[in-house]
Amino acid sequence: MNRDDQMRAPIYDALETFRKKRVVPFDVPGHKRGRGNPELAQLLGERCVGLDVNSMKPLDNLCHPVSVIRDAERLAAEAFGAADAFLMVGGTTSAVQSMILSVCKAGDKIILPRNVHKSAINALVLCGAVPVYVNPEVNSMLGISLGMEISQVEKAIEENPDAVAVFVNNPTYYGICSDIRSIVRLAHAHGMKVLADEAHGTHLYFGKNLPVSAMAAGADMAAISMHKSGGSLTQSSLLLLNTGVNGDYVRQIINLTQTTSASYLLLSSLDISRRNLALRGEESFAKVTEMAEYAREEINSIGGILCIWQRFDKWYQHLRL
Repeated sequence: MNRDDQMRAPIYDALETFRKKRVVPFDVPGHKRGRGNPELAQLLGERCVGLDVNSMKPLDNLCHPVSVIRDAERLAAEAFGAADAFLMVGGTTSAVQSMILSVCKAGDKIILPRNVHKSAINALVLCGAVPVYVNPEVNSMLGISLGMEISQVEKAIEENPDAVAVFVNNPTYYGICSDIRSIVRLAHAHGMKVLADEAHGTHLYFGKNLPVSAMAAGADMAAISMHKSGGSLTQSSLLLLNTGVNGDYVRQIINLTQTTSASYLLLSSLDISRRNLALRGEESFAKVTEMAEYAREEINSIGGILCIWQRFDKWYQHLRL
């Protein structure tokens, strides 16, 4: 990763340049940089509403980016160790659905855990793909679903050799990671793509001594909720692609459902947050890990309460005893 390049924030810089030109707006949005809606300007601030602009040549266009947005996407791909990246303004729901719609058509089978987010189920409704469910074990002490066992995935693949993809939560919404490296090797050996829902896994790309990220594990695509643990505004996410995935085709799929009026507040927040993670993410998540370990020790010392340990490979075996 080129640290000098990662210091750039092309979308944010373009917005600042545009703002300083003091262009009089005769187009959308209708609040006219807050002048048409003083209460909104008072709530959010003049600077915020002044950056809420429409797509135009100096600011590029998310549907077909050729300048500052495309530049920001390349920087995001580099920061996350991906071959390509797409800025998403429809939340990780949109990213998850774009992954599935990119690899599945009507009648195709996709192997996925029963505790997937509803965005994945809705994607199957849209494209007509057929789910092959793997039922993760439930830990009776904690009352939460665990990850997909590699033996469960192998059985599903053997029984459904015509499946086109395996979908993995990395991690689940309770923080549980499966052995995604082994799942990737197994799926690829059978000609299947691997899609990862990393809504709660942004930190995996920048923290040390954490479970492996989907891109590092060799997954084909991953949906990242930058707004959850990456610091961007709510509803802003990333869709990451690994080598061997046709980015032009994925862009077409994204444009089927994503808005043509992308919020530059969301786009610039992704741009700035990517820069922050690339430059300071390792340091930040080291502090977070230290504080989390302290909190776990204090909570577990109370008695009658269990806060699960950080490393999956340590506490998972303990919970199965």
